[in-house]
Amino acid sequence: MVGRALPLFAGLMIVGIVVLSYSVALLIPGQVGGNPIFESTVKGAKEMAQKLGIDLKVVEAGYNMSRWGSILMGLSATGKYDLIITLTEGMPENVEKSARMFPRIKYAIIDGVSRSKLPNVFSIGFRDEEMSFLAGYFAGLVTTSSMENSNSDLKVGLIAGDIYPTMMRKIKPGFENGAKAVNEEIKVLFSVVGSWHDPKKGEELAEMMFKEGVDVVFMVAGGSNAGIIRKAEDMKKYLIGVDANIIHLSPNTILACVLKRCDLAVKYIMEKAYEGKLKFGTFEIWGVKEGAIDFTFDDPNYLRNVPNDIRVKMKGIYEELKKGLISPLGSSK
Repeated sequence: MVGRALPLFAGLMIVGIVVLSYSVALLIPGQVGGNPIFESTVKGAKEMAQKLGIDLKVVEAGYNMSRWGSILMGLSATGKYDLIITLTEGMPENVEKSARMFPRIKYAIIDGVSRSKLPNVFSIGFRDEEMSFLAGYFAGLVTTSSMENSNSDLKVGLIAGDIYPTMMRKIKPGFENGAKAVNEEIKVLFSVVGSWHDPKKGEELAEMMFKEGVDVVFMVAGGSNAGIIRKAEDMKKYLIGVDANIIHLSPNTILACVLKRCDLAVKYIMEKAYEGKLKFGTFEIWGVKEGAIDFTFDDPNYLRNVPNDIRVKMKGIYEELKKGLISPLGSSK
């Protein structure tokens, strides 16, 4: 924390009075626009900065992963920030390297976990398998329903921006288990864009899925989702969003969204760090029980477009997850 003397008139100083400022840099490993999880995080950070009077700087690092580490090092080297926050599982290694070089600076990671126990690093991970299980269960209910744009093929889809550990270990199997919890006969199609910002490729993959009989797709493709949405609108299919509520982008096509409350995580981190109460050297894992994984139960378009029996079943499965009665990556307890 930096102490600043308070100036008085022409160059005079008030002796003994120090104004303390707290500075935070939020490093986005990508671009904010078009990425729901980044938009939600920035919104939460700005709200907390305004509430506490924190100096906040948001830095977009772009999608060239090879530059993320050097940009983080550059922010650290300025010495301007009491706390540097970043996101995703692509960042822990970079953060740990910077944290060792700049031990006086505090670091926090959201949606990525550092297990290094470094005394100046804190992180929050999420139970992504709970989030994708909810999406899969909802997709299963939709494809087995008599909704206008559902069909009898019992096929649902997942389109990912890229392949990464959490996708293959948690999100994909969680989605598959959720769908098959509705009906074991449901087939899950999986495609990868290979980029988080290629709407045209997203559109092509969506078209291929829809032509194969998929009637609802779970989008986990960042900026590439824009193309998926366009094609679903054209072909009158259904979609499920991820991370933030984007139903308003296409209210009759995006039926629901599973929510990852990164806005709550960044607010928690900023407030606790500002108060000197954040437990650096540790990490936490948040899920449905902590209110960090949620669903668009109250969205007016969801309430209007989704049949009541499906909404009731979604509430029920959510409560079962909250009580720990379901293991999204395995069998029920």
